[in-house]
Amino acid sequence: MPETQMTPGRVLVTDGEFKHTLGIVRALAARGHEVHVIAHSTRAPSVHSRFTRAWYSAPWPAEPDYDARLAAVAAQLAPVSLIPIGSGAVAAVHRLRDRLPPDVRFALPPRESLEVANDKRRSGDLARSLGLRAPREREVGDALTARAALAELGLPLVLKSASEEGRKVLRYVRADAELGEAFEAVRRGSSGAVLAQEYIAGDGWGFSALYWNGTRLRSFMHRRVREWPPSGGTSACAESVPESPALARAGTQLLDALRWHGVAMVEFKGDPERGTLALVEINAKFWGSHDLALAAGVDFPGDLAAMLEGRALPPQAPVRAVRMSWPLGGDLWHGLFRPRALGAVLGDALSSKVAHSWRRDDPGLRRADASPG
Repeated sequence: MPETQMTPGRVLVTDGEFKHTLGIVRALAARGHEVHVIAHSTRAPSVHSRFTRAWYSAPWPAEPDYDARLAAVAAQLAPVSLIPIGSGAVAAVHRLRDRLPPDVRFALPPRESLEVANDKRRSGDLARSLGLRAPREREVGDALTARAALAELGLPLVLKSASEEGRKVLRYVRADAELGEAFEAVRRGSSGAVLAQEYIAGDGWGFSALYWNGTRLRSFMHRRVREWPPSGGTSACAESVPESPALARAGTQLLDALRWHGVAMVEFKGDPERGTLALVEINAKFWGSHDLALAAGVDFPGDLAAMLEGRALPPQAPVRAVRMSWPLGGDLWHGLFRPRALGAVLGDALSSKVAHSWRRDDPGLRRADASPG
């Protein structure tokens, strides 16, 4: 563990474009950290937060020069805690883990564990080996094998990228006539293989945790209420789940088996009370609905930074019951595409009892403190 640091230090956060990065920046600043952000352009909301000390331009994580730019900024700011947000940034830190200076601190799981988590087929195999349910799946390389998978797995059929892409690459096929277009859409959006997967009925559930060298320090659970796009995407409205032994047990089994280190969110579908939970995927990164965890009292980024700086954590406080909506993060679009849900969407958007990420003291409209370095 790093040497003890009594005062909160400098933190470098990637992916200023993401909706949940802004909440992470705010949370770190509230704990006394000096927060720096990497972003692609001034369109990134976190660039304009009053809680960002400075920001640094960089290529997109998928571009060839990203690794060098990330390493250069981190070395410039060292000593610094590096917190990658998206899967592309996590992959970059994974590639750089033996090349970054010792005073650039970060938390990633063992190499093999990260590779299993990012491969949906291997994570499904792991779940089944632990006695957990995982959907049947087949890799499909063309329209012919996609048609064979449909005949075997039935309708509805899920088509998705076989590996984590940094964004949802997923389509539901609900009729035979939809297969060709859905397969081509997923193939174009995937950098690797396409996976055909058995559809699992039920709500979406998430088990999130902070681990340190295989030991769970923090955990949080949530249920998806609405998502964008409605056919399968990120949370547009979600609720915290203070208690669910079955969900906690399933998520903990997987991350324990991987000897996890850092943060992760394990996504399931089904009904935990009826014993029908099935693994969807393991997100080896900060997840899109992370603002809900902050609203419920679980400060993953602040606690991660504390561990990186060698400070011990107190016992976790009880998780609060919170409902959160992201009206501009997809919920209004969900209501427009699902008119029967529009009343609930508008009610959540306007309710003072529902949490939102917008803050009057940090509207995200000011000019950045520093130009790109």
